[in-house]
Amino acid sequence: MKRIGILGSRELSCKILEWMFNQDNVNIIGVVTPPFKGWWDDKLKETAINLDIQVLDSIDALIELKPDIVFSINYWKTISKSHIDAVKEGIINIHHSYLLKYRGRYSTSWAIVNTLKNNNTHGTTLHYITSKLDEGPIIDSYKCTIDPLDNAESLFTKVEQLAFKMFKANFNKIISKSSLKFLDPDPDYYFYDKNSNQNLEIKYGSPQEEVYNFIRAWSFKDRPKPYFIINGKKIKLEYEK
Repeated sequence: MKRIGILGSRELSCKILEWMFNQDNVNIIGVVTPPFKGWWDDKLKETAINLDIQVLDSIDALIELKPDIVFSINYWKTISKSHIDAVKEGIINIHHSYLLKYRGRYSTSWAIVNTLKNNNTHGTTLHYITSKLDEGPIIDSYKCTIDPLDNAESLFTKVEQLAFKMFKANFNKIISKSSLKFLDPDPDYYFYDKNSNQNLEIKYGSPQEEVYNFIRAWSFKDRPKPYFIINGKKIKLEYEK
């Protein structure tokens, strides 16, 4: 029976934890739920406690329990090489981007910004973590269409649902280490760092479709809003369906 650790946050991590708890080939030895003041009501800690699973304060505490595999599910902290190397069968991450086309931060927003260049597609990827951010071997990747009325929030919800299906479909292959065939990443990828949303100005007079996509790309709870600057004044822009 595999010893499993979880690093995570948000609803997806709760759904995966509850589902995995009912599998008979694993023992969930600990869950790390780092505190974060965000828009969501994070219930992973509560979910773990209700399932009588140990809640830990840090990844160091989890590593000390010697997990065979660790799953990172909406875990927003950087994981060091020493931690990666300490987990016998690796740390596996869910990153919302099809074939890791969008690496780094805010992938769902940037997918909408660039939708005209990239055939209106986004997705989610299950991959092993390496010391290079969002570059590990890809176990599987699911894609979806960016619909004309999607904003960042609705598209994020869509890829979270895809990720849950993808995780369940690949879980036994990961645990048994059988039939794993890695996919090639998208060679034409983007990388956006944590500061890539600091300047959300869009030039007044830009093509209407570009403006529309930029506005809906940044329509997300607790995110800065895009804006025009007109006569020296900042005009914030919001999206309403």
